[in-house]
Amino acid sequence: MKKIKTNSTMSDVAKKAKVSLKTVSRVINKEANVSLKTIEKVQKVIDAIEYQPNTSAQTLARGKTKIIGLLYDTPSPNYISHIMEGILSQCYKSDYEVIIHPCRFNERTLLRDIELMIKRTRLSGVVITPPLSDMEDLINLLTELSIPRVLISPGAKEINQPSIKTNDQEASKAMTNYLINNGHKRIAFIKGHPSHRSVGDRVNGFFEAMNEAKINCPNELIESGLNSYESGLECARKLLSLRNKPTAIFAANDEMAAGVIRIAQEHNLQIPEDLSVVGFDDSPMTKLISPPLTTIKQPLDLMGEAAAKSLINQLEGVSTAIKITINSKLVIRDSISSLN
Repeated sequence: MKKIKTNSTMSDVAKKAKVSLKTVSRVINKEANVSLKTIEKVQKVIDAIEYQPNTSAQTLARGKTKIIGLLYDTPSPNYISHIMEGILSQCYKSDYEVIIHPCRFNERTLLRDIELMIKRTRLSGVVITPPLSDMEDLINLLTELSIPRVLISPGAKEINQPSIKTNDQEASKAMTNYLINNGHKRIAFIKGHPSHRSVGDRVNGFFEAMNEAKINCPNELIESGLNSYESGLECARKLLSLRNKPTAIFAANDEMAAGVIRIAQEHNLQIPEDLSVVGFDDSPMTKLISPPLTTIKQPLDLMGEAAAKSLINQLEGVSTAIKITINSKLVIRDSISSLN
C-alpha cells in the first residue's frame, strides 16, 4: 500500500480499512476483543496514511492520560538533569508524556499547589525526588488522590512505597576505605542537605568505615553543607582553617567537592599532594576540574529510567518490584594521593 502524507483522521482509517470508527478506536487504545487480523489490517492503514492519534481524544475516551509528572526540588542542576534524562528516555519508549514541575520544599502552599497542578493536568502518576520523596504529608496527599507514584532515594529505612534507590551507604564506606588504605587517617566529611534523608546514608557509610578501622573522627572534621557549590566553599574554609588540617576531605556531592578544591587553591594547597578530595555523583564537572575528581558514580540516568518504568508498569497493570536498588561504583581519578 503506497504511503501518502496527509492530515489523516480516524474516519479516513475506518474508511480505508473498511471497519467502524469504534473498531479503529479499540485498536488505537489497545482494547480487548479485537481480533489479530483486524488489528493488523487497521494498523497497516494507520502506517500507510501516517495517521497520528489525537492524544486529547484518547484521554477523554479512556478517562485517564498518558502523562506522568516529575516533582523535584534540588539545588543540584546535574542531579535533576540526569534523573530527567532517564525518565524522558523511558517515557519516549513507552509513548508517555512528562510534565516537569519544580517545587519549593519549604513553601507553605506546597501541598495545595501540587494538588491543583495534578487536577489541572490530569496526571496519571508522579515520580518524586528528594527531599520531596521524604515528605509524609505529600505521600498521604497522593494516596488520598489515588495518584500512583514512585519515590527516588527516600531516606526512610522502612517504607512501603514503590521506590528506586542506590547503595549510598555501601558506596560511601568503600570510598572511605579507599582513603584509609591510601594512608589517610585525618579525614573530614562534608554532609549533604539535612532535609535529604538519603544523603544521611553517605555519612553513615563514612563513619562505619572509620569505626571499623578504629580511626577517631573529631567533630571539628564534620561539616554540614547544602549540596551546593557555595556551601562547599563555606565548609572548606572552616576545615582548612583548622590548626591540624585534614589530609583528605570527602564531600557528599561533587558540587561541594568542587568548592573544596577552589578554597584549597586559595590556600595554596596542591591537590592531591597537600590535600586529597573526593566527591559523590560523578557529575560532568568531575572530569573538567583540575585535577579530575575521584568520586562515586551514582547511576542517575538509570534511576530515572527505572522510576519511569516502575510507574508506567503500575499504570498499565504490569507486576513490578516495589523496591529497586541500582548500585553506585567508585570512579578513581587524580585527586587522591597515597600517604603510605
